[in-house]
Amino acid sequence: MFLTSILKRKNGDDEGVIIAFRNKPKTESKDMKRFCNRLFGYKDHSQKGKYIYERKGLLDEIPNILINPIRSIIIVKRNDAKKVLEFLKEFDAEIYCKEIKLQKEDLEKLEKNKP
Repeated sequence: MFLTSILKRKNGDDEGVIIAFRNKPKTESKDMKRFCNRLFGYKDHSQKGKYIYERKGLLDEIPNILINPIRSIIIVKRNDAKKVLEFLKEFDAEIYCKEIKLQKEDLEKLEKNKP
């Protein structure tokens, strides 16, 4: 399994993982909303918008590069890939991932996106 091979190898600073995913075609909208909220975070409104709370998602905790406008392709450092892959498996998402060598600009973006 790919996840096992990621964990066994020594981690270099320039090693990353590109993760592409999609939810099953017949995923219910409530499950899709829960998935997106937990992955990307959301703003919670209470008392008719009087109070707004920002709820963080998994990607707020992990330095990542989100490929927009697709929103289903993420680049993370190899040591952070386990958290993302386990999250996606929890929601039974179809996953494709590949190890990549991070370029200088990728490393700068990941450093800038640290929580």
